Amino acid sequence: MVMLNLEHFPDVCRLCFKPGSSRKMHSTDGSFGAIQLKIQTFLDEVTYRITEGKEQYVPKMVCDTCLEQLTNFAVYRNKLILTFRFMEAFIDAKHSNPKPLINLFQDSQSELNVLFKELSLCSMPDAQVEDILQEFKLDNITNREKVVKVEKIEPSESEDDAMQGNDPDSDYQDGIENETKHLPEIVLTEWIETKRETSEVSEDDEPLSKRRKTKPKCSKTAKSRPAPKREPKPPGRPRIHPFGKKLAEPWSCDKCKFTTKLRLSVDRHKEVHERKENRSIPCTICELTFKSKTEMRAHSSTHPENQFMCEVCGTSLRNAHSLKAHMERHKVGEKQKCEYCDYTTPFPHYLKAHMKSHTSEAIKRCEICGATLRNGSLLKRHMETHGNERKYHCDQCPARFNTSNALRSHRNCVHLVIRYPCEYCEKRFDQKLTLRDHVERVHNIQCNFPCPICLLTYDTQEKLDVHGQRHENPKTLECGVCLTIHPNQEAFDGHLCITYREDYTCCNKDLRNHAQYNRHMLTKHGLKTNFRVKPIPGVLVGQLRRTRKRLLQCRKCDIAFTTKAQKVQHMIECNGLAGLQQSC
Repeated sequence: MVMLNLEHFPDVCRLCFKPGSSRKMHSTDGSFGAIQLKIQTFLDEVTYRITEGKEQYVPKMVCDTCLEQLTNFAVYRNKLILTFRFMEAFIDAKHSNPKPLINLFQDSQSELNVLFKELSLCSMPDAQVEDILQEFKLDNITNREKVVKVEKIEPSESEDDAMQGNDPDSDYQDGIENETKHLPEIVLTEWIETKRETSEVSEDDEPLSKRRKTKPKCSKTAKSRPAPKREPKPPGRPRIHPFGKKLAEPWSCDKCKFTTKLRLSVDRHKEVHERKENRSIPCTICELTFKSKTEMRAHSSTHPENQFMCEVCGTSLRNAHSLKAHMERHKVGEKQKCEYCDYTTPFPHYLKAHMKSHTSEAIKRCEICGATLRNGSLLKRHMETHGNERKYHCDQCPARFNTSNALRSHRNCVHLVIRYPCEYCEKRFDQKLTLRDHVERVHNIQCNFPCPICLLTYDTQEKLDVHGQRHENPKTLECGVCLTIHPNQEAFDGHLCITYREDYTCCNKDLRNHAQYNRHMLTKHGLKTNFRVKPIPGVLVGQLRRTRKRLLQCRKCDIAFTTKAQKVQHMIECNGLAGLQQSC
């Protein structure tokens, strides 16, 4: 019994899966009639891109009905894009940056005229960018005159009123201050400059911060003399910034973290990004160009003439420093051994880095969850687990991940198809841990050998016996239970050692292992613990792990679920589609 009615596949419509015998079909390699755009290109932009290698098996035709609906969608989408581009350019033009609007008219003037006609935005049938910019200038001048227009009161020349304290000039000055005190400093300065050009405002009308300093008059006779009339000053050079040097609100760049309040800095910063985007650095050997010197150097190291060859083994290295470090490995010398384990190395700096794995000092702390880590690289990798940015993308499919480890696991499992076969059956697994659990769970053969004290697991009994010697014969300032090394006796006496409990259950959830349980106690309850659960004698680790299912929990509201389907349904309601993508 055939459940799917797809016997004509792939000779069907790409969108509705209807066969092409009863309707007119159009090739996806063709273009729309209303816009100059290929159907296949538009489908790749707005839908799911077919995985490489499967394009030849998918339908290549679109029926007439689906093409009509797709055309209407494409036309409306282009209209929205043009509307938003004009809106952004319009805002830039109102803030004294006409360049985006000029570029938009040069690229899409005919489409803009159609858009203006549909939205009734312009009264002219064929508007030009010069007309719009000229209208901006007239509106700015008109609005500024309406804001700063103040009627002047003619002062009286009576000296008797001045002697009695009824000086008309003081009333005039009070009127100016009352009517202009609500204006910003920039607008008030522009009003004074305009009135000074028309000889309507004297220097006494300026605010105190703008007045020129004059020498005090000493004689009483000079006070009674009428002030000589000043001739109007000739107009000076135009203002560099008509709207002031500072912005009303800080401006933030959408390409980096730069912020500023100065108008001049905005244009200068935009030019920096334009130079970087248009920069091209050529390779000195081939004709390829790159946007940065780092990319050019990485490419240049691939040329054989720029590589450093080892004379002993023939290995190619990128620089002289790598060659020097590589040549040290060929030197026959005494290997240095770790006094706490069986690790050996001929290089002292390797041994120094290895010793950090035995110490209990955590010098880096996560500000989000409070977890402590031993170095900055581990902290950087840990911080990626808190973010929602999926910056690691697969170069073979559209999948994206927020950590490099997740990308590597995806590549090994999906594209490289790395599998570990079972020796006792035909099954294959993508991880060695999963293979060992399968052998113990299904075939009842022990492959995991856990330490009964610290719960570290090894794949052979010999490795476990070597590890057990450290518990029986600890070194100086080394704890015989948790095997951590301390710098002094005070730190040794005050360290948090391993304690045991019966399970990893807390807040009605089974947290599966000691790492998740201790992290939960620190982040949720503020308690620093080091709990472990001893393995059950006679029960294999793979069989024990089967009883502890994976914790299915919402990251936002901290709710646990019994099945993955319940979690997916909750994530759709809780965070929408974005939350579902982050949880999967």
